[in-house]
Amino acid sequence: MAKITKAKQLTDRDKSILTDLARCRVLSSSQIKNAYWPEAKERTCLERLERLQKAGFVKVQTIPGEKAGRYLKVFCLDDKGKKWATGPECGFDRKTIFVHPGKSNEILHQVRTNSVYYRLSSNERATYKIGDVIEIERKVYKGGGGVEIPDAAFVNDEGDEVYVEADTGSYTGRQVKQKVSSFGGKRTIWVCPAGRKGFLARHGAEGEFFTYSTAS
Repeated sequence: MAKITKAKQLTDRDKSILTDLARCRVLSSSQIKNAYWPEAKERTCLERLERLQKAGFVKVQTIPGEKAGRYLKVFCLDDKGKKWATGPECGFDRKTIFVHPGKSNEILHQVRTNSVYYRLSSNERATYKIGDVIEIERKVYKGGGGVEIPDAAFVNDEGDEVYVEADTGSYTGRQVKQKVSSFGGKRTIWVCPAGRKGFLARHGAEGEFFTYSTAS
């Protein structure tokens, strides 16, 4: 298997994946596969990602899912990936690009939040920002001073800012109500496991709901 030794050897698909990771911080192998190898076997996707990993562009980690015995393989940028993403070809701000998937108890939450990303148009994806980036730009922190930062946000094709908030099944009713109140009527997409929508709606969540299977 040939090695990727220089950025110029990156394919257009490689660059798209690195761009996605720059925006999303962490993505699961299944999210990447479904976006770029929808008809291929999972092995095809993993082989390419492993080459990017060995070349220093991405890191890989296995994390537990919502259910016992379920695990997800996730990817984030490594040092070379960050260097490319913040270079002249991509131009991201270094302060907003991470080379770690996040705190262990937050990785799954971010992966589920990013389920929305590949459903957006290319223009909407270009405006997609995760909560950590929003915190940096607004100079606030989640929960600090009563301010609730969404898990992600983007500007839709109509020019409106849309919040994305994920609940992997751990939010209490009080937490949901607090987030709804803090968001102040902002259009929100709620991401949650199948069967969780009713709970969120009962505690005030409104807008679009995107549900996922905890088996994936």
